[in-house]
Amino acid sequence: MVDYQRMTFEMNAKTVAIIEDEPIIALEIESICMEAGLQVVGFAATASKAWEKFSDLRPDVVISDMELADGSDGVEAVLRLRKLRPDMVVIFVTAATTPDTLGRIAKSKPDHVLNKPFDVAELRKVLAETVS
Repeated sequence: MVDYQRMTFEMNAKTVAIIEDEPIIALEIESICMEAGLQVVGFAATASKAWEKFSDLRPDVVISDMELADGSDGVEAVLRLRKLRPDMVVIFVTAATTPDTLGRIAKSKPDHVLNKPFDVAELRKVLAETVS
């Protein structure tokens, strides 16, 4: 039997793209997003893969790490995607601590920055604000 109520919810759900090079962390973020009612559209481990996967999708929300697999970074990915979707919500989840790196993140004007290891309750709160 088709669950039309669930289908409607998923069609109206805000979309989220996860840019994270550590699979376990990406899966944890995905689970938290799904609990918050967001529809995860995919994962990318590099800035170029993020562009390739998400430029056509134009997600409502991007959750990004700063340091990515190939030496690229989350700011690079976010800035490119924001050109297509200026109103996109950006959440950085990062272990970065150097003033230069934190300054680069700040210049990208993220909506939220969470430090790794991130507090699950804090991410849930940020996502609840995003969904509403």
